[in-house]
Amino acid sequence: MRHVEAWAEGVVRLAHNLAALLLAVATGLVFFQVVTRFGLGHAAGWSEILARGLIVWSTLLVAAAGFRLGAMIPIDFIRGLLPGPAQIWVIRLVTLLTLILLAVLVWQGWSMTLRVQAQRVAMLGTSMSWFYAAIPLGALMAIPGVLLRHVEQERERP
Repeated sequence: MRHVEAWAEGVVRLAHNLAALLLAVATGLVFFQVVTRFGLGHAAGWSEILARGLIVWSTLLVAAAGFRLGAMIPIDFIRGLLPGPAQIWVIRLVTLLTLILLAVLVWQGWSMTLRVQAQRVAMLGTSMSWFYAAIPLGALMAIPGVLLRHVEQERERP
């Protein structure tokens, strides 16, 4: 079990670090956009579109860390109204529903990624599927975070 947990922690760490790197690159691209627009008087339109795509990727990748750290909005109010043994069942239900949502995002995100392969991103000339691929990959990388958080909550219960 420890090896599986270590692997899952590695996936979450990779997603978190990639998200931070992509956000840093997007910030640099936005700065470049401002310099070319206001400093040189001619905007580099491609940098804005690429920055937007990187921010989408960053957002979907960092969900893995958000789930792992329990940083998503909890439903503590409802759980607090229930007796102790029933509280863990609320946690289990929420985990199950979250995993179902992530599975749908992987499935439908992959379907959308394949569907838009022929579309080109304006000013970049690349396939739109590179932007859409963030949906299934981000959801797939979030699954270990959800499971790790759930295991942690199961261990913490009295």
